[in-house]
Amino acid sequence: MEAVFGLLLMLLRVSHGVETSCDGRQDGAQCYGALGGTVVLQLMDSASEIFRYEWSKNNKTAILQGGKNKKLINQIEKRSSFSDGTFRINSLSRTDSGEYTLQTYDSSGQRSEQRTLQLFIQGVEAYCDGRQDGAQCYGALGGTVVLQLMDSTSEIFRYEWKKNKIITILRGKKNNIVFNVIDDRSFFTPSDGTFRINNLSRTDSGEYTLQTYDSSGQRSEQRTLQLFIQAPVSSVLLVSECLSQGWTRVSCSSEGGDSPQYSWTLDGHTLTDAELLSGNHETNNIILKQDVSGRLVCSVRNHISSVSREENISTCKGVETSCDGRQDGAQCYGALGGTVVLQLMDSTSEIFRYEWSKNNKTAILQGGKNKKLINQIENRSSFSDGTFRINNLSRNDSGEYTLQTYDSSGQRSEQRTLQLFIQGVEAYCDGRQDGAQCYGALGGTVVLQLMDSASEIFKYEWKKNKTTTIFWGKKTIVTNNIANRSLFTPSDGTFRINNLSRTDSGEYTLQTYDSSGQRSEQRTLQLFIQAPVSSVLLVSECLSQGWTRVSCSSEGGDSPQYSWTLDGHTLTDAELLSGNQTNNIILKQDVSGRLVCSVRNHVSSVSREERISCIFINCNLSNGTHISQWVSAATNTLCIEPTAAPTTETSTVGKNNVVAIAGVLLALVILVLVGVAVICSQKKQKNDKPKEETDEQELTYADVRFMQRQGQQVQKRAEVEVEYGQVKFPQRPRQSVERAGDDCLYAQVHKDR
Repeated sequence: MEAVFGLLLMLLRVSHGVETSCDGRQDGAQCYGALGGTVVLQLMDSASEIFRYEWSKNNKTAILQGGKNKKLINQIEKRSSFSDGTFRINSLSRTDSGEYTLQTYDSSGQRSEQRTLQLFIQGVEAYCDGRQDGAQCYGALGGTVVLQLMDSTSEIFRYEWKKNKIITILRGKKNNIVFNVIDDRSFFTPSDGTFRINNLSRTDSGEYTLQTYDSSGQRSEQRTLQLFIQAPVSSVLLVSECLSQGWTRVSCSSEGGDSPQYSWTLDGHTLTDAELLSGNHETNNIILKQDVSGRLVCSVRNHISSVSREENISTCKGVETSCDGRQDGAQCYGALGGTVVLQLMDSTSEIFRYEWSKNNKTAILQGGKNKKLINQIENRSSFSDGTFRINNLSRNDSGEYTLQTYDSSGQRSEQRTLQLFIQGVEAYCDGRQDGAQCYGALGGTVVLQLMDSASEIFKYEWKKNKTTTIFWGKKTIVTNNIANRSLFTPSDGTFRINNLSRTDSGEYTLQTYDSSGQRSEQRTLQLFIQAPVSSVLLVSECLSQGWTRVSCSSEGGDSPQYSWTLDGHTLTDAELLSGNQTNNIILKQDVSGRLVCSVRNHVSSVSREERISCIFINCNLSNGTHISQWVSAATNTLCIEPTAAPTTETSTVGKNNVVAIAGVLLALVILVLVGVAVICSQKKQKNDKPKEETDEQELTYADVRFMQRQGQQVQKRAEVEVEYGQVKFPQRPRQSVERAGDDCLYAQVHKDR
């Protein structure tokens, strides 16, 4: 099939959103655009110097209004753009045809110029090579098809072209056309063998046969082609919404178009299973997984046209709703687990005092001019100049809220109420595959895709647990036994069930039947109803080894699953001491950063983050208590650096202590030196007594004994500890001292033990 389709694309000049340009600066210009395509109109040289201008259709509807230093007003800005005199209109339809008038005005309000242009929107033109027997050709409804029937008629004696083997459309001999049954909207060119048919209708579809004959009247060749007339695809509508699980559901639809085919790309590449939660890149409804974002393009095509639409998809952070609560009695809605943004007042800057309470009991917000704001739910909400944003909604948030404002005298100046309703989560599931497993949120909504469309199914029936019929129908006629809380849409085959309860869980079976009453198909799906996860609590503590224990818990939620990230990446074994996909983990020493715990089940997902950092403190408190332990850096109040004033006093005392100690040490050194000097002086007096003349060199030893060595042997004493004294050589003239024989003198110093 793919090979056939590829061949068809080679044979067929498909219109990929035809773009045409036209110079409309001349009065009476005629411009043409292709149905479903784009036209670029040059309306003026430049708009910057025109004081005021207006471009209207059929002298009635103003399309463009603007001028020098004036804001541009564009009535069709969703599918057009205007830039300094050039107007680009996309997704052209036949209603865009008409006469358009441009009027310009000077600063005095006088009209300075007026000119008109005619815009004609024409059907798509397609081309097909029909020279191969069995060719398949496509033309656009209301458009033109050019069929290449032969190379040339100059060498063909006679030819005839019939529809459905009965009706002769064209007949000729060589270069002469004998007759053309539809010559009012078609034209045959004998020289190149092409047949152009304009203003195509569905009745032009059929099998066409070309027969050629030689001069003897014998048929020399016969070949057929199939012509299919399709309505071209026109403008595309792209609608995206965030689901409570953080998924993004995107729906793509087109106006008109027979047998549309869909394809999706994200940032230029085809969507992958890693990005898709349900659907595939060839369906018109898809659900993107959490954290998938980028430039999403939906392309819709059939054999004769192609259009596309793009949208920048951002990451969903749960369902967010907005509500204007400035009117008394306003009714506001929020999604369970999501966010609601309430506009409570225009501005708080001029309100002396205000109070916003729930059920006339609990004050939620209190504040006023030059007053500190008090917010009782600040851990999951924020208030800014009249707008109150509440995150992580629970059913307990439902209720009646009252805003009261007071003047400077204490008198109540205004009071108004709003009702806030928190609704269950909506989930989507593709049940077109046999055995599909689908999940819905308790109290919420589930949308089940049971079939592509019911229009071609003669009869269908959907049962629960093979016994209870939920709904049945014939084509578009439906009988629904839970119609008070559900809706089946035959055109797209979706079944929406609201206010889900646990009793909705079960096995559901879809059976389809043909016109003879025979069952043509049967498939089942399992539906599970779960309570959604709501708020998450994150608690951390520092352990004695420097580890960090973190506990993550959530309110409600069936079968919760936990996951952790640190600074955006999944926790690794190098960071974890224990745990991973559990609700309790222990981080190793020195692991710090932005820790996020995500809790999810099949119908919801919530998360909580906290900055984690354990530090070691070691200090003495003012009361003398010694502190030495691991604590959280964020909550540490024990060992804090002293303030500037105490630091200065401590520094002065320290300096005084140092001076005192230095003085004591200096005195001790002086005393020691004096003592040494006295001892040296006494020794010197003793040594000055007369000695023998032969010993003129004086030696001073400390506990020195003289040993006479026998022979040349020197006796070594094992492991003798030696303590040396001080040997002094007085400054006297050295004289040789002769010793008898081989006597040697040794100084052997003994240490008393």
